[in-house]
Amino acid sequence: MSNQENLSTNNLHILEVCCKIEEGCSQLYHYLSLLFKDDPKVSALWDKTAKEEDNHAEQFRFACRTKGRGIEILKIDTQKADTILSRIQSIYDAVKKTPPTIKDALDIAIRLEQGMADYHMYAVAIFKDENMEQLFKAMMRYDNQHIEMLEKALVELSHA
Repeated sequence: MSNQENLSTNNLHILEVCCKIEEGCSQLYHYLSLLFKDDPKVSALWDKTAKEEDNHAEQFRFACRTKGRGIEILKIDTQKADTILSRIQSIYDAVKKTPPTIKDALDIAIRLEQGMADYHMYAVAIFKDENMEQLFKAMMRYDNQHIEMLEKALVELSHA
């Protein structure tokens, strides 16, 4: 694929689903921020993480707007992307139906972020443009930072 070629319609759909995945994570974290609003430190952690997920969604929107320029091959197929999106929606629905404790919410988010880090770096794409690749590598670094922040909050909660 030359630099002037765009991704197929199916691949652009996959990028749109990836955007929805990030939006779903953000929605979950915004909800947790509100759920734990009585604990300003925990609420701020969820809010910060949600805003970073919003930024990830914007990176996928950018990839869609540019019709995937800079992406050589998508390594994730429609079924895998849809499965991840369904999983996130299921987690969100479960959390809304039965609000978790702070500890349980942190455990859920840590597992989710661990999966998202793998998904961003290893499952999404092979890049032909270094700038686009750096955007996705930055997402993985943020996921790893999310994991560290959430694990730190879990440790602090356990020692409180």
